[in-house]
Amino acid sequence: MERALKILLLEDNHSDAELLQHTLRRAGMEHELKIVDSRVNFEFELTAFKPDIIISDHTLPSFSSLDAIQLARQNFPDLPFILVTGSVSEQFAVECMKAGVDDYILKGSLIRLPSSIKNITAKVATKREKESISSLHEELKVAYKAIEEINKSITDSINYAKLIQESLLPDQALLRNYFTDSFIIYKPKDIVSGDFYWFAERDDKLLLAVADCTGHGVPGSLMAMIGNGLLNEIVNVKHISKPSTILDELNRGVRKTLKQDKEGYQRCDGMDIALCTIDKKTRTLEFAEANRHLIFFKGSKMQLIKGNKFGIGGLHSETLNYFTHHTVRYDAGDVIYLYTDGYADQFGGSRGRRMMTRNLIRILQKSLFFGVAEQEKVLNHWLTRWQGDYEQTDDILLLGAQL
Repeated sequence: MERALKILLLEDNHSDAELLQHTLRRAGMEHELKIVDSRVNFEFELTAFKPDIIISDHTLPSFSSLDAIQLARQNFPDLPFILVTGSVSEQFAVECMKAGVDDYILKGSLIRLPSSIKNITAKVATKREKESISSLHEELKVAYKAIEEINKSITDSINYAKLIQESLLPDQALLRNYFTDSFIIYKPKDIVSGDFYWFAERDDKLLLAVADCTGHGVPGSLMAMIGNGLLNEIVNVKHISKPSTILDELNRGVRKTLKQDKEGYQRCDGMDIALCTIDKKTRTLEFAEANRHLIFFKGSKMQLIKGNKFGIGGLHSETLNYFTHHTVRYDAGDVIYLYTDGYADQFGGSRGRRMMTRNLIRILQKSLFFGVAEQEKVLNHWLTRWQGDYEQTDDILLLGAQL
């Protein structure tokens, strides 16, 4: 045992007490013995001594073992109780067991006392451990239910936020009104997304953008709402339609909103974005990109037009970074793809590697003859096949449109 066993002995015979103590010593049982011979002392030591086990003689003047066990059980129902007596009738033994005595031992058979003590204390320890486990189990059930309720409340709130976020995204049917052969693959990693797409019509020009905000889930979705609002302000209020100027303004807007333009603020949140302006009259495609690329198919010839290697927002100085303006001519039937890195970064395959942009381009090249709208099915098929049992790595957004 880790410490000496504390035994409260109710005994008025000094010789019997010494014999009992000698028996325990011979058995090698470390113990601390407290001897009492009256009800008053017994009641006091129950609380003061805090015994691990009670051993009681059957009959003491004005106080019996049955009185003692009744008193002990009122306050300490699990405290082991052994009766040691000179003789006992079968009827009395039954009464003792009904009263809650754990064992009774004849004084002529004290050699059995050490093993009885060990067995009883072991059973009590096991019972207490089971009760402790049961109590812990109940506490865990209550805690789990509370967690479930909190999780449901949070999930309900995020699902509601999803409805709000989706209401800010352009309707895909609206996009098809302008680009008959087109698709949008939009797959948030979590309920809400840090990726967003944006569309506007200004001065007889169509503007398209695909953005990937810092993070995903709730933080990413908040950044997406900031980006969406700033783009609407820049284009629809300030009447700016040049892609590079829009990104310059967007960069300043994000930095101001997140106070990144103030000394001491170290938040590096921002977004990567590809934005293009389509002038159908002149068949001119203008675009600018922050850490993103534009995939452009002129006929069957593919061009990967890379943007600037810095994003929107962050800790860089806005005076040092201006976005490059690109202009290309297009013909009817040419195709553009704007995308975030979620598709290419998805882990999967037999070796658990990233898809990579080069494989995305191969899929686009091989499936182009199906038509752009049909490519959505092909891309989803290949993504599912590649991903297999792997979790989705990031938000996924891919937009394709035939000009």
